Amino acid sequence: MQIKLSHLLSAFVTTSAVLSANEDMQLPIKKVSLFSSGIGYFERGGEVDGSANLTLPFEITAIDDALKSLIIHDPATNAPLVSYASEDLQKMLSELKINLSGNPSVAQILHSLKGAELEIYAPNKIVGKIIGTQVNREKNYDELSLFVNGNIQVVSLSNVTSYRFTDEKISHDLARALDIMLNSKQSVKNINVYLPSSKKRPVFVSYTIPTPVWKATYRLDLSAKQPFLQGWAIVDNAGDTDWKGVELSLVVGRPVSFTQPLYMPYFLQRPSLPLSIEGFAEAKSYESGYEVSNKQLLRKSVSSAPTMAMADMIYAEESDYDVPQSKNAGEQFIFTLKNPVTLERRQSAMIPFAQGGLKVRKVSIFTHIPQSSSVNPALGAEIVNTLGIKLPSGVITVYDGGTFAGDALMDFLAEGAKRLISYGDDLAVKGTVSQSSKTQFDSVKISKGVMTIMEKTIYEKIYALKNSDKTDKNIILEHPFTAGANLVTPAKYAEKTSSAYRFDFVLPANKELIYSVKEDKLNRQTIGILSMDYTTLALFSTNKDFPTNVKNALQEAVRLTNAVKAEENKLSSARSALVENANEQERIRKNITVVGNDSPQGQEYIKKLSTIDGEIEQQYKNIENIQKSLQKAQEAFENYIAGLNV
Repeated sequence: MQIKLSHLLSAFVTTSAVLSANEDMQLPIKKVSLFSSGIGYFERGGEVDGSANLTLPFEITAIDDALKSLIIHDPATNAPLVSYASEDLQKMLSELKINLSGNPSVAQILHSLKGAELEIYAPNKIVGKIIGTQVNREKNYDELSLFVNGNIQVVSLSNVTSYRFTDEKISHDLARALDIMLNSKQSVKNINVYLPSSKKRPVFVSYTIPTPVWKATYRLDLSAKQPFLQGWAIVDNAGDTDWKGVELSLVVGRPVSFTQPLYMPYFLQRPSLPLSIEGFAEAKSYESGYEVSNKQLLRKSVSSAPTMAMADMIYAEESDYDVPQSKNAGEQFIFTLKNPVTLERRQSAMIPFAQGGLKVRKVSIFTHIPQSSSVNPALGAEIVNTLGIKLPSGVITVYDGGTFAGDALMDFLAEGAKRLISYGDDLAVKGTVSQSSKTQFDSVKISKGVMTIMEKTIYEKIYALKNSDKTDKNIILEHPFTAGANLVTPAKYAEKTSSAYRFDFVLPANKELIYSVKEDKLNRQTIGILSMDYTTLALFSTNKDFPTNVKNALQEAVRLTNAVKAEENKLSSARSALVENANEQERIRKNITVVGNDSPQGQEYIKKLSTIDGEIEQQYKNIENIQKSLQKAQEAFENYIAGLNV
């Protein structure tokens, strides 16, 4: 469909001018496309002779979509005009001399028209200007104050039987306000299209509006040698216009669609600025200036200048049953009926859109078997779409053996795609499940002082299935897989979903079958050898699961650790001996102070003190040597661990 860009742009000019043209006419609906997403594309067309006014009626809930999508094609018109009665109810009412917005009472209306001349009968005729209304709280009724012949007269509104404004403009606005409020409640609004021309030519207009979703339903007969599928579409003409000989298309897809409030006028709030008036000059003081080089100024102006990118604008030129023709439309799929459709307004219909033989295999589907429970699989079918068209999602009524077998649900099915459906329980087959798990050593690695231990957890489910029927059963077993685990047995699966493996096998008649599914999952444990305590390191060095080279490496680490511990023990003993001599030295000095240096006992203490001083000096040297040996032992251990790679 090619559309002149000038036609499309000029079509959205809204005008309130009175246009001279032929009498109003409605173009009949020629084409309808119903989308599975709840949008309908409508095309109206016909032959027009000379200038014409086209009337397009829309439900109030659809007019925003119509304004958003309306297209006009008239080869003889370069300036089509589109007009409609815009509505901002509150604003229109507030602009009249008499404002009925907010559902005011008679007293409030009269109070808002202070100064207007009013003629009332209460019950005698009174003519005067309105001063206002007030509530008489003692008697609980509204009063009207009028200025009559130089006097103020108060009248109870409950006594007034008739009101009339002597100003015809106020009376006219009152009638206008009532008309506006009445029209605002109408559910149908018209868009008027004026097409000026002197030629006779075909024209059409198109638009999209909300429509009921068309529904797909299927009938699947498994009785025949070649299973047969028939698809029916349920469509609704929810509008107020009959479809007569309409080309009907059914579209499967999810186009982006949204609404915008285009029908109601929209006003932006603008800021209020003070008047720019020449007045007196304001007194100012100035701070000291400083010199800036031209290069600095240039850098500052360049870095602070905003950048502006201009967006590119792209313009584009523009069987036995009545089974529709189908075709791809981008990412959508369209079924177009061969013959025109006639459907009265507010009526619905069922229309066949697909039929033919399918590739179908009967299966029994085990989806989930609770622990310690016996369950029946779902009675189902594996369908391969061999019709050559895409099939939208819908409900399937299944027939087998010449009678009803069950209902099923089917998601969207592409050409050549395969899908499982289920429509009942297979009472001839039962299944139970038992499960277990165990963890075992897998591998160990030491690199750069870090030991990585891999353990493998093995998960097993054993399915016990029994077929009590006289015929073999095609079983599809859905096994929910463990996150992060690998399938061990069986080696292969038929299909994989987002949460389960599917295994496909035959369960013989009157037989029992044990089906085992194993998965394994590796768990990693990382340990820094230097941070291990001696007991843990010694325990790992004797682990029976570790390979010999790893155990030998760890045993060497234990030997080096023992060397470090031996030097640490020597250092601890030497420091303890030093502390003991230091304490003895202090005790002797105190005794010498008591007995005196020159006494025989004092002389004896001095000799002992001299001996202890010599021992302490030797102990300091010994501790220094032990510390050096300890450092060498620690370096040997650390260097060994850092270079270990097994």
